[in-house]
This record gives sequence, structure tokens and C-alpha cells, in this order.
Amino acid sequence: MSDANLLILLSTLSTGLILGAIFSLVAAGVTIVYGCVWLPNASNGQFFLLAALVAWSFTSSLGWNSFAASLAVIFLGVLLALALEMVLIRRLYDAPNRNVAYFVVTLGITQIMSGIFSLTYAKWSDQFSLPPIIEGITMIGPLPIQNNRLLVMAVSLSILVFLFLLLRFHPYGRALRAVFQNREAAALRGVNVRAIYKLSFVLGSTIIFLGGILFALAYSFDLTVAWTMSITAFAIMIIGGPGSVIGALVVGMTFGFTQAIVSIFASPTAATFSYLGAMLIMLLFRPNGLFKK
Repeated sequence: MSDANLLILLSTLSTGLILGAIFSLVAAGVTIVYGCVWLPNASNGQFFLLAALVAWSFTSSLGWNSFAASLAVIFLGVLLALALEMVLIRRLYDAPNRNVAYFVVTLGITQIMSGIFSLTYAKWSDQFSLPPIIEGITMIGPLPIQNNRLLVMAVSLSILVFLFLLLRFHPYGRALRAVFQNREAAALRGVNVRAIYKLSFVLGSTIIFLGGILFALAYSFDLTVAWTMSITAFAIMIIGGPGSVIGALVVGMTFGFTQAIVSIFASPTAATFSYLGAMLIMLLFRPNGLFKK
């Protein structure tokens, strides 16, 4: 294989792995919340963007390094998720057709947050990025890869492995699956359904915040990334199967590689919607999701 072809191959693999890991991570957060709480969070993209923008604010305005900013954003994200659950989300736990009610409520949150971002951050800049946590590059054959992007990929995949183990082997994971399959039966067996709802919402939301930080560390971004990620995460959840972290990983990686391949061989513009073609093809063969529980 020539150096040029090897460079293209390695570039595709690295970009696909990084994008796929971030897509999978965000979709895992969305699918945990939907699978347990039955909450289709239409504002997941805005949460993703919020984490990235707040981290950018800490680094650009306060002079913090990206690692400290990331830790602060995660802490604030947990507090925000707890506050939302306490003030808003729990009020609809027993509502009939609560999935519809949640979707309408989160659409409202989306519009509010989008308006706030347009009135603030849009006036400050049209492109944002975080300083790297680690400097330098690593040569993989003829391809130079930023160490910071390798860190992002490693952290994303590590969190996905942790989530899989948590949901597979920890009592919380068994309780979550029980609530997802049959809420009333789970309650009769002693599962604190409301506590599982709360924990799942906070965990899923925190994972989405993490995805926003990791994306900002790997790539520059603008305000439109919220809508792109919102659609992408929902598509991955639907195809992978609600409640399935493995489904989020498999489909997220597929989307990541699809976008990487199209970006390299066609154009970055076509790459931004190329995964929708992959989604349609998957749904033709498995309309109920690849890993439906």
C-alpha cells in the first residue's frame, strides 16, 4: 500500500473512531434516560452545547486550563440535572402519555436555550474551541494525530465501557432494566422506581455534558452543533434500541465512520447528513432497532 493510500486509511480510521466514540457517548446518555424514564429529551443537543460553551467561557474569560474547566462543568452539570429533575421532570412521572408531555417540555427548553445562546455567545464569536489538555502529536505511520484527540477518544471509550459494566453487573443496572421492562412489576419487587428515574436522568444528562466537553476538546464548533447532535443522538438511539448502550456504541461508531469516509472522499458538507442515509438503510432491515430490549 502506498503512503498516500495508507494516510487516507489511517485518517479515516482515526476520525471515525473519535467521532464515533463521541456520538456513542452522547447517544448512550440519551438512551439511558429514554429507556428508563421514557423521556425523549429534545434538548439533549442544547445540553451538549451548553457544556462546551461554559467550558469555553471558563478558559477564555477566567483563564482556566481545560482540565479544570471540564471538572467544573461536570460538577455544575450534575447540579443542573438534579435541579431540573426536582423542579420539572419528577412532576410528570405519573402523567398519562408522559413521553409526549416530556417531548413538548424539552422542546420548550430547547427554544429557550437556543435563544439565550443567540443573544449571548453568538455575539461574541462564530467559532469556539478549547485549548488542548495535552500538547503534541503522535505519529501513526505517516499520519500525525494530536495527542489531545487521542485522549478524547480514550476517555470516551472508557466511559462507554464503564457504562456497559455498570448497567450489566451493578444492582442499579438490573433495577434500571426492570423498570424499563415493567414499571409496576419492578415496584412490586421492591425497586424504588422514582429513585431509579432520578438517578437515570442525572446520569444520562451528565454523560451528555461530558460528550459536549470532549467534542469541544477535539474540534472547533459553532452554535449549530446543538441541532446536529440532537438529531444524531436520537437517530442512534432509535436504531440501536432504547435503553441499549451496546446499540448506542455500534450505531454511533457506524455513524462516525460514515461521516469520516464521506468527509474525506466527498465533502465535509455532505458528511454532516451522510449518517442519515446510513440510518435509513439500517431501519429498512431492523425497523424496531438493532438491539431493542
